Amino acid sequence: MHARIIARVKRRRGQSTVRWVIGAAIALSLIAAAFITYRLLRPTVTVTEVVEGPVVQAFYATGTLQPVREFPIKSQVAGTLAKVLVEKGDSVKAGQPLAVVTDPGLDFRQMQAEAEVREKRARAEAKTSPVLQEFEARAGFTVELLVIAQREEQRVTSLLKQNAASQSDLDRSLDRVKELSKELESLKAQLAAKKLEVRKDLEVAEAALKIANWNVEEQTLRSPTDGVVLDRPESMGTRLKENDHIMQIADVRPEKLVMRAAVDEEDLTNVRRNQLVRMTLYSFQDAAPFEGKVTRIYDKADPERRTFEVDVTIDRPNERLAAGMTGELAFIIEEKATSLVVPAQAWQNGAVYTVRGGRLEQLKTTRGLRSVERLELLDGVRPGDRVVISPVGNLKPGRSVRAEYLDPVAAANLNKPRQKEAFKGFN
Repeated sequence: MHARIIARVKRRRGQSTVRWVIGAAIALSLIAAAFITYRLLRPTVTVTEVVEGPVVQAFYATGTLQPVREFPIKSQVAGTLAKVLVEKGDSVKAGQPLAVVTDPGLDFRQMQAEAEVREKRARAEAKTSPVLQEFEARAGFTVELLVIAQREEQRVTSLLKQNAASQSDLDRSLDRVKELSKELESLKAQLAAKKLEVRKDLEVAEAALKIANWNVEEQTLRSPTDGVVLDRPESMGTRLKENDHIMQIADVRPEKLVMRAAVDEEDLTNVRRNQLVRMTLYSFQDAAPFEGKVTRIYDKADPERRTFEVDVTIDRPNERLAAGMTGELAFIIEEKATSLVVPAQAWQNGAVYTVRGGRLEQLKTTRGLRSVERLELLDGVRPGDRVVISPVGNLKPGRSVRAEYLDPVAAANLNKPRQKEAFKGFN
């Protein structure tokens, strides 16, 4: 009996131990599950490191390589395009003939002006002018009459002294001399006036001939500069009105091209002459950025896009540069060679956050220069410190969070402007 009681007590003790072990295991499982659930339900934030490196404050714009100036070649006269002396892509020199526009009326007016000049010149030259010769003949005849009248005056004066003539005879001879002298002076004045008149007529005719010659010369269109024909000229035989477009000329040598950027109006106040600009062309994506300087700022905005044109001259242009290439331009406002930098998205709600002891914490720091990709921190951090770059949203400092690490370079590259995809051909 005593043995049975002892066996029964041992069995009860064993069952109690098993129940305790099972309960403890269940409790531990519940605690572990709660801990895992707690860890999994905590918000996750992405962090990266504070690094030392260069920082640049800049704004960005798109641009297109263009000639400084393009020259439209237009018809100077209304007529027919008789000759086209160049084709698209041809290199031309300043003054080189490009095309000929003919107008028969201009040729006729040139011949008419030449004939009038010959006539006016003949009228202006004493040897061939019938008008001048007439006045000179009349003046010569009047001189002869005056000589005769003067001899008659002398004769009458001599006779009057001998009482062989009367005073009235002398008066008549004197009047005759005066009349002829007056007529001679009048003829001389008329001759001088006629010379001025025919000379004026000659000059007017010569001016008309110059205009006629110029109009005929304008039928031949010449290049205003060294350059290249940019578009395909109009076809021969085309009937043109005055000022109709025929072709476009421009100097497109790489050293003569400028990057013409479209700057948003809110960024225009940060643009200045000789400002450093770094350019990434889509055609040279694997090459280092080109550098240049602002050379011209245009005053009027595009009324539709509300952008201002800014010309940037490239310092060392590549020989493969061509008009029409496009790219991204970074207008440098300020830069530092070495500073404490973080990805630009680390600045949130006017502050920078970190994770310490599994909890979100706000750092006391001051922002410096800022670019699209990176941000300078002036104080409150050291290299290697970690900052939050994912949106904290409504999370408050002290909130328990999980941290996931991202490389600083990869984090900064998230802010790069998306590059235009290159054309890869048709499928």
